[in-house]
Amino acid sequence: MKHVIPKTLFLFALVLLAFPCTGFSQEGEISINADQLTSDSQGRFALFTGNVRITRDGTVLTADKVRLHYEDGKKEGDTAKGLSVIEAEGNVVMTSEENRATAKKAVYNVKKEEVTLSGGPPRVVSGENTLTGKIIVINRLSGAIRVDSGRVDSGSTQRVEVKLVPGEKGFSFTPEKKSP
Repeated sequence: MKHVIPKTLFLFALVLLAFPCTGFSQEGEISINADQLTSDSQGRFALFTGNVRITRDGTVLTADKVRLHYEDGKKEGDTAKGLSVIEAEGNVVMTSEENRATAKKAVYNVKKEEVTLSGGPPRVVSGENTLTGKIIVINRLSGAIRVDSGRVDSGSTQRVEVKLVPGEKGFSFTPEKKSP
């Protein structure tokens, strides 16, 4: 059963679960703007479409659509609850104080804390440093980055391209640890 206007509490909980894991800090106000919101409790998703803009503490995610998938822990033996995957599609741009990432699609696996950027080709910029390839995979737990080359839709090959400028701060994707 689909609801164009879902329960406020449900959405608030989804958003709170989503953004600490995607580069947004765990404190501060979350603002989501979109042309439409569709929620499907049986399908376990919420879909924001049309000029989606999500902000929190100086980090901004924009896309044509953002879909939040969640698990409810209701299946037998299922202990997982909460947000499982965030998918942003179409003109995806994520900016923070230090980095800017662009792609046609971004998929964030909450459990693995891993984001996969594809299409466009995807590009990550930090200061004057740039990173481009067919697919960019960033693990927020370890800070590991994998960039793959390969054939793109046009049939041409997208090679891995890295530009590092001396004196510039490198790429950093792991969240800062706060001292007690």
